[in-house]
Amino acid sequence: MFNKKKDLPSVVAIVILAAFILVVLAVAVSLPVFGFHGLMNIFEKFQLKNLLYINYFDRSIFNVLYILLALSAGYSILMILEVIFIILKQRNIIKLSSLYHRLLSFVLLVCCGFLLTRVVVLGLFQRIHCSNTLLLIAFLLIYAFFFLCSETYRKQEAIL
Repeated sequence: MFNKKKDLPSVVAIVILAAFILVVLAVAVSLPVFGFHGLMNIFEKFQLKNLLYINYFDRSIFNVLYILLALSAGYSILMILEVIFIILKQRNIIKLSSLYHRLLSFVLLVCCGFLLTRVVVLGLFQRIHCSNTLLLIAFLLIYAFFFLCSETYRKQEAIL
């Protein structure tokens, strides 16, 4: 996954991964101390309340399971898109022979993931409200990491 050589895509991917891990660790460490109410208060303090909002959250374990189920549904959308992309690539329907093809695949995957999550996942879990900006940034970061590090998205040799 990580190359020994330090080219720009590898460095950018490592920085994206490190930033993502730091944010996840900060949220994971702060949740037991502040809880979800505290997290929402921090969002309000920095005027970020519109990015993520959970209706009538109390301290019930069912609400935590509800949020985890919503996150796992979003993750499953991501994995379904991955499997579809791999199948299309193996059957040579999608070719990644140029930068244009890679960019087009990147945009299509981000748009499909964004739309499916917005319509399906957030439609099913109506107590969780996520802004379009936060959702789009999340998918951009996830797929940027995939396209920079994963062997699945490497440029193919052009078949003549």
